[in-house]
Amino acid sequence: MINKLKNKKLLVLFDQILVSGSNFLLGILLARNLGMNIFGEFSFIWLIVLFFSSIQLALIISPILTHATKKSNYIQDFYLTNFIYFQFFFSFLCLLILISIYKVSDYIDFGINLKNINIFVLTTILAFLSQDFIRRYYIIKNKYFTLLSLDIVAYLGQLLVILILIFNTKLSLENLFITISLSFFTSYIIGLILTKRKKIKLNYARKIFKRNWSFSQWLVYSSLLQWGTGNLFIIMAGTLLGPWAVGVIRIMQNTMGLFNVLFIFLENVLPINFANIFKKYGFIKMYEYYKLKLIQGILIMIALISIIFFISDEIVSLLYGNEYLQYSYLLIGYFVIYMFLYLNILQRILIRTVEKTKIILFSYVISSIFSIFFSTYFINKYGINGVIYGTIITQILILIIIYFEINKLYKDSTC
Repeated sequence: MINKLKNKKLLVLFDQILVSGSNFLLGILLARNLGMNIFGEFSFIWLIVLFFSSIQLALIISPILTHATKKSNYIQDFYLTNFIYFQFFFSFLCLLILISIYKVSDYIDFGINLKNINIFVLTTILAFLSQDFIRRYYIIKNKYFTLLSLDIVAYLGQLLVILILIFNTKLSLENLFITISLSFFTSYIIGLILTKRKKIKLNYARKIFKRNWSFSQWLVYSSLLQWGTGNLFIIMAGTLLGPWAVGVIRIMQNTMGLFNVLFIFLENVLPINFANIFKKYGFIKMYEYYKLKLIQGILIMIALISIIFFISDEIVSLLYGNEYLQYSYLLIGYFVIYMFLYLNILQRILIRTVEKTKIILFSYVISSIFSIFFSTYFINKYGINGVIYGTIITQILILIIIYFEINKLYKDSTC
């Protein structure tokens, strides 16, 4: 039994390394071989993919991860079958929304030529959302070898084809989206064939849909606000400065990919530690544990920022080439941003443990309002540096708002 659990954990870990590592390598290959402007166009369009992905995560994936695991295998198959169809309809709804955006782009300049590549973007969104869903299906079913196999097809498959295109000097934006679409669709179709689908019952499907919406609607609102807070400055940079700016920001985010893996690990491990301490010893001990992790994280990040200050040029030049060298200083700014992200993660974990999550939504509302009103000003005044300044301020706003709630909880616990 122990060996089985270890094997499952190893497969999940290896799968996460595979996905994150493939995305990291993909970012390097595209930045070096597409050129700054075309890579910027790809990065701009990929924001659209991630936007719909964040909605799917809140609307479909989070509910099934919460509810499906509580059901027996027989009932679970009926439950998941409904969500296979829900996800299918959601994907096509996303396509209809995107088609509407293309129509609006006749009158609004988004900074890139959407009309030339719309069909490839459409298929990429459909493929990405579908594959992301089917891989979560196999996580729920505890079929980790199938999960790993599907991700090998999707992620290593696209890397292999892209390397062939680069070798034959045929890499273009259209070929890139075709490659991503085919690799993810192939993975999805294989996964779909292997699912245990049951016959749909309309009454049961209607009941699931209503319960799902009741559970997920606030998650959707939070997800939209969180996405806007994190990306509005980048979108405005692409619109006002040109797609190259989005490409530059993307390589900085790509370089920080290792921390994304670390943050995912922390989001999986620390909530359990916080909950156990809170249950056994109460809020004060949990608060002390929170402060300990906060201080440890700050010290590590300060040390890393000090090192990056001296070698940022070498990192950017080595990974992405001299074309991006003039913007290597932005890497220091992104380390500062990720330090604040780490602090925000700790705050959210503590707040969720005591079930005071409304303050998280409120903090996203405030930071989103700031982004909406000031993103244009920051980009016009500071150029690409405005993305860094604006993002840091939004993170500080979130920190301050949640800090007051945590401080209030601490005072109430000491009374």
